[in-house]
Amino acid sequence: MSTAIWAQVLQQLSYHHGDLRNSLVNVGLELLNDKGIAGISMREIARNIGVGHNAPYRHFKNKQQLLEAIAECGFRKLRARNTRLELEFANDPEAQLFESAMHIISMAAEQPNLFQLMFGGHLSLQGGQGKSSGCDLKKAVDEATQSLVGIIKNGQKLQVFIAGDPSTLALSAMSMVQGVAIMVSSGKLQPVISQNGISQDGNVQSAMPTNQKKIWAKHQTLLRSVSLQLLDVFFKGLKETL
Repeated sequence: MSTAIWAQVLQQLSYHHGDLRNSLVNVGLELLNDKGIAGISMREIARNIGVGHNAPYRHFKNKQQLLEAIAECGFRKLRARNTRLELEFANDPEAQLFESAMHIISMAAEQPNLFQLMFGGHLSLQGGQGKSSGCDLKKAVDEATQSLVGIIKNGQKLQVFIAGDPSTLALSAMSMVQGVAIMVSSGKLQPVISQNGISQDGNVQSAMPTNQKKIWAKHQTLLRSVSLQLLDVFFKGLKETL
């Protein structure tokens, strides 16, 4: 049996064992990264997985619900990341906050279409027609937000961050981080990076023709450096006494 046929058999087995939903989300994310929101097609996703073109509609009423599921997955990963950071940097809330910020900024650099889907206002959190439409996404967004609030509370408990409403401070932090991430995803930070030889056209991938790993590592280092400089003023304000 050829590799292609065997792969198709495994896909069909996964489908019949109830894993189709996760496959739809994963393949949908791949298409989102490659083609953007407008380029996603339920039919193409089904074809790539190896199931009938009507099969995706057993889990998602329409493309919008699939996009919600992709974004939901992204927010759950953000929450999990923040939870790990609280353990990894238990006594360093400033490091927790910066690494949480870098998770979002790196996403904006590596997966700009996913970042735009999650933070660009393309999805409604009010809930629409159909079972749980928008509700699961809202829950994931709320949980990710609360994980950031937890980092702020930890910093206040250790007397690293200023006193005040942690939700308000978390919202301020998120606004600042998203501002930097938007500049990254739109290429506005690219001129700063390109002076160091990373990319001249705003496309990170085009800057990696040969030794991709080393160049990408350099890009990440520069991205962290630029982000730290931009966020430094905000972090200083977060630590100043009222």
